Amino acid sequence: MKKVVVVGAGLGGLVTAALLAKRGNQVIVMERSPILGGRSHVISKNGFTMSYGAHAVLAPKQEMMQSIIRELELPMIYKKASLSKFKLFKDGKVISSPLGFGALTSPAVSGFFNHILCLKQFYQMVKQASDFLPTMSVGQWIRENIHNPEIAKVLTAYAALSVYDGALDWYSMNHFVELTAREYEKNEPLSYMGYDLLLNELQQVITNHGGSILYGKQVTDLIIEAGKVKGVVCGGEPYECDEVVLNAPPNALGKLLHDPDLADEFDGYLNQPAHYVYVYDLMLSKKMRGDISNLLDLDGGLYLNVYSLNNASSAPAGGQLINGLKFLSEQEQADDSHAEASQRAIEHLLHHVYPGWETYVVSKRIINRAMVNGIARRTNAKLLPLQSRSVKGLYLVGDSTEGRGALGMPCYDSAKKVADIISAT
Repeated sequence: MKKVVVVGAGLGGLVTAALLAKRGNQVIVMERSPILGGRSHVISKNGFTMSYGAHAVLAPKQEMMQSIIRELELPMIYKKASLSKFKLFKDGKVISSPLGFGALTSPAVSGFFNHILCLKQFYQMVKQASDFLPTMSVGQWIRENIHNPEIAKVLTAYAALSVYDGALDWYSMNHFVELTAREYEKNEPLSYMGYDLLLNELQQVITNHGGSILYGKQVTDLIIEAGKVKGVVCGGEPYECDEVVLNAPPNALGKLLHDPDLADEFDGYLNQPAHYVYVYDLMLSKKMRGDISNLLDLDGGLYLNVYSLNNASSAPAGGQLINGLKFLSEQEQADDSHAEASQRAIEHLLHHVYPGWETYVVSKRIINRAMVNGIARRTNAKLLPLQSRSVKGLYLVGDSTEGRGALGMPCYDSAKKVADIISAT
């Protein structure tokens, strides 16, 4: 049995702690805030339940996630997405998608041959091996390979949706296909287990197996002796342990990795740009329509997810919760100057799709720049290693690491890999 301190109760930290606790280790999670989940925390407002981060767990998409679900015995509820309710928005109209229910009839693409070509080029884009040049971006690949402008517009919109990023000229093609090669393997169901339930389940696994979660505990330093981590310092007090797992954003890690060897090892990692998306959550007292579950705007980089259709418990009876997103360009991700224009764009789309929606507004939640990844998966990105090479017993998990996938998946992937490494040593 090892004594492990996990710094940070985000998804990566909680999954790591749960796996290690269930395997018989003594685990302490130290979280500086009073809540679980980090950027995946959940809020309840006026009878609606919303996550700050991802709304769905891509549970069936890869073996790593399935392994976690099986080992921790998480009670996932699966639901297959309805392709007939996944719509596109073009020229002021809601239309079917050429990549789903309207594969041969969608107005997004003209002509029977081009519908077939669209499907072929879509799967060509998402099913490749991740062996591109490091400088190849998704935007560059589309320009070089997709010559029909209608098809290029559709694939650009789906690429932005797949990674929640409008800066496709900077998004690494290698990181893109790392996700989509599995994401689009087949139409498997998502797990729409609410994050409030998921966080509670992880907490129970940790505490039921002798672990503990300490809130309001900000770790300020690492204890390192002879190249080996020996513990952490919290509130001026030392906590001894055998291994330390860090689950913190890059801007917070810099305060902990100031040991000369660590500072040298992680130089160049911690000052990279993060990845942001604009969020507009709309809580309505009335269910406006039930024929749309997801809507992707081909022209504006906008996306609506009618979350209450996928997870009925997220809204009160008769109500509707709509999660609106704008995929931000590189310039828009730099600051909040886009905020007013982004809000107008989302509300303009809502007026077209849900006429009269303003009458039924219970509340809104707007986040000008909600962080998707602590380190944006750009063509030149240096993702954090899962294990320090200079200090033995120090590990890192979370969405800024080399964990595979996107949209929360690096948290799970890195957690499983780090737990396996610790268990094997």
